[in-house]
Amino acid sequence: METSLSWLGRLVETPSGAEWQRLSEVYGPLVASWVEHADVASADVDDVVQEVLIVVLKRVSEFEHQHPGAFRAWLRAILSNQLKKYFRENPRSKCRISLEGICDPQSPDSQLFDREHDQFLAARAMRIVMHEFEPNTWKAFQWQVIDNQSPQEVATRLGSSINAVIKSKSRVLRRLREYLAFS
Repeated sequence: METSLSWLGRLVETPSGAEWQRLSEVYGPLVASWVEHADVASADVDDVVQEVLIVVLKRVSEFEHQHPGAFRAWLRAILSNQLKKYFRENPRSKCRISLEGICDPQSPDSQLFDREHDQFLAARAMRIVMHEFEPNTWKAFQWQVIDNQSPQEVATRLGSSINAVIKSKSRVLRRLREYLAFS
């Protein structure tokens, strides 16, 4: 799941209060979970998250989208640097994860963070767009995609045709892709 390049462009061009708010809303909880994985003291989690997001905002103009996952990798590098700084300044605290591993796309920590990134953005997108659909359309999508039920099973449960169920899934997926591409 990719971060919207149009949104990153808006961050570079006009980092308004609204764009800062969006950065905080979209990435704040995700970065916070990563900071907690590192075992940062709970009283310091919000400060470290804010430092990461400030660096992102200040340096987003330097970001180069070279391949899928580039923003995630860049964000992990910023996170790693901020965590190193935190643990240098708090020598009694011990980091539970490999800070070098965060930057290595093959490391278990990096792969865990990538999965959490994708799951977080997908769940957020679904919460936002689900209200655009009729309940049965959303159920058809959810039961097929999330619950892994066959179109036949879903059609039976909804009292609908298989074709309608497949179209429902397609419409929701298309809308999710649109939302994620332009948000």
